[in-house]
Amino acid sequence: MRVPVQIHHRELEEDLCYYDKLEKAVLCADYEAELDYNIDEVELDYSDLKEVVEAYTDDIIDILLSDRTLRNILLKKLKKLEEKNSG
Repeated sequence: MRVPVQIHHRELEEDLCYYDKLEKAVLCADYEAELDYNIDEVELDYSDLKEVVEAYTDDIIDILLSDRTLRNILLKKLKKLEEKNSG
């Protein structure tokens, strides 16, 4: 998973900045990069997950329906939801 990262220059550590003799000041530029992370290293909150689901709904449904274990989990959840709403 590639994650875009941007850090404002005011938040950078000193080792990423340099002293400019002409300006007679320490200068820093914003840090921008794309970093590689494994899914285990990424923490998503509910709003992040909702955004992903909204962006990839069809793909997620296809994945759930194409895998027997995931499909069974989905059907159990739907059955519980149906029982809850009818009872």
